[in-house]
Amino acid sequence: MNKYSKITPEGTRDLLFEECDARRSIEYVLSALFKARGYKKVITPTLEFFDVFNRESSGLEMESLYSLNDYTGRMMVLRPDSTLPIARVAATRLKDAQYPLRLYYNQRVFHRCPSFSGHSDETTQGGIELIGANGMRSDLEIITTAIDALNSCGAPDFRIEIGHAGFFKALSLALNTNDEMRAQIGEFIETKNFAALNDLLNTLGESEAATVMRSLPRLFGDIEVLDEAESICSGKDELAALSYIRKLFLKLSEMGLGNKINIDLGLVHRNNYYTGVVFRGFIEGSGLTVLSGGRYDMLIGEFGKQLPATGFGVEIDALANAMLSRGDIPPSKAVDVLVFGEDGYEMQALAHARELNAEKLICENCVEESPEGAMAYAKNRGIKRLDIVNGEGCKTFIL
Repeated sequence: MNKYSKITPEGTRDLLFEECDARRSIEYVLSALFKARGYKKVITPTLEFFDVFNRESSGLEMESLYSLNDYTGRMMVLRPDSTLPIARVAATRLKDAQYPLRLYYNQRVFHRCPSFSGHSDETTQGGIELIGANGMRSDLEIITTAIDALNSCGAPDFRIEIGHAGFFKALSLALNTNDEMRAQIGEFIETKNFAALNDLLNTLGESEAATVMRSLPRLFGDIEVLDEAESICSGKDELAALSYIRKLFLKLSEMGLGNKINIDLGLVHRNNYYTGVVFRGFIEGSGLTVLSGGRYDMLIGEFGKQLPATGFGVEIDALANAMLSRGDIPPSKAVDVLVFGEDGYEMQALAHARELNAEKLICENCVEESPEGAMAYAKNRGIKRLDIVNGEGCKTFIL
């Protein structure tokens, strides 16, 4: 008995009608934006070898991957992330390219999410990667493009939160602890779990790093956040990260974007490959992170060629769902004309429908067996015009 033949796997679902239109609209807008900025499209395989993602820097847990074996027994996974495969491409097939490389993508990713988490296991991501460029100019390009991406998708209100991966890493290294506990600290900071964070830090004793760590979940807001952080930090690497965020924020404010940006020093990505500025985007009408990115200068080197890089990914499904909830996608346009060919005139009817299509009319070919059936069908579907093709030519009925 085919017990599961009428349902979709947990974490997946069918997309129908306006849902498809919303996703296609988002994909089109983002692709047009990325191409206008000089980015070229790449598509990586849905199936990748496990080795692409089997690295500490990925931040991926084995149980979150959809895995299978090829005919030789080699382990493969459904692509859970787009940045790692593009890093592989940059270090291999594009290793002799001229830099910087500007690449964009629009593809499905697969990631096991906990039941009832509200997240889908199969989603569509679009994004860009700027590879072979370092410094503030490239970071500004990526962040402004991220802002323009959310703007162009019609989100009425959105925010970008900016942090720095180097800030948390410098603090965590100053703590007398191991990698596992550092990861746990990062999770408590990211979820703003003050009680659990304090309990864990209490086991490590008092230090400047522990004091700052306790403050990270609330170091969120305008540029004054940086003033507060600088008043309690003395480490060279921490101060350098804070200084960089300040310069970046001021540059973005010069473009009138300061009101769209918050500083979040507790922004801790689970993707361990980030090395510099990191950011996330949120929109009204969605409780999910709809955009995520940052600088990752060491990742491509893991695939054989050391290159600085930065980029971001957009959660197209989340943007599309928000667009639908706002009513931004109109219902599919109604059929303008129903065309029916009497016996022996089926091909003439199809040719007539083609001609009407060329006039930008939406035509449906009627597969009923009689003119009476075609008339009833048109009335039932609310189609206002019926064209009947026969030996006398074409007769139009307005219903």
